[in-house]
Amino acid sequence: MTTREDLDDLMTAVRQGRLRVGPRTRAIALILHGGRSVTPQPRRHRDVSYLRMLPFAPAVARVSRGSIAPVLVHNRHGGWIASSGTGLVQTREIVRRLAAEHDLPVVLLGHSSGGWAALRGGGQDEVIGSVALAPWVGEHDPVDHLRDKVVRVIHGVDDTVCSPTRSRDLVDRLRAVGGDATHQEVSGGHALLDHPGRWHRLAASAAVEVLERGTSR
Repeated sequence: MTTREDLDDLMTAVRQGRLRVGPRTRAIALILHGGRSVTPQPRRHRDVSYLRMLPFAPAVARVSRGSIAPVLVHNRHGGWIASSGTGLVQTREIVRRLAAEHDLPVVLLGHSSGGWAALRGGGQDEVIGSVALAPWVGEHDPVDHLRDKVVRVIHGVDDTVCSPTRSRDLVDRLRAVGGDATHQEVSGGHALLDHPGRWHRLAASAAVEVLERGTSR
């Protein structure tokens, strides 16, 4: 069960992520790493799931020309998927607090289990859309909560950890109910190691598209 202390720890981690909100900032991008589903993550400087997401923050800031302020949070309690649902509770609470503190909408950008959290938590009022990179997707994950959001999924065709077929099916089901969603397939596997600069650019561009389309409605 998620405690108030757990959530306070996560907000401390958000602040350690050096969120910089300036006069040109129009949204916050909350970047969610992947990782283990229930067991604790290693410390930040040893956590590969966290470290692989570090370059996405400057990419978002650069491509958005400062209109999106990125922040990467380290969830030391584990990945975002848990049978108790605590990862989703944590994501939603971080979003709520960020939006309240800065009076800005939030874009969720996540990889793997963080991509799952970005999709499952993407229906929150404070969220304008989600960017999911090689997300874990359940066979019957819901989509109705994303109908009025902007969703961009990018998945490696050779991913053997999280199914690109399932993520494509989710996008297809969302589009069928009128959602603004796309599924982009790229070469490579799950770890974002094939042409990492390409992943950074694609994710950052998708975040900008979420902002532009999400705030024009």
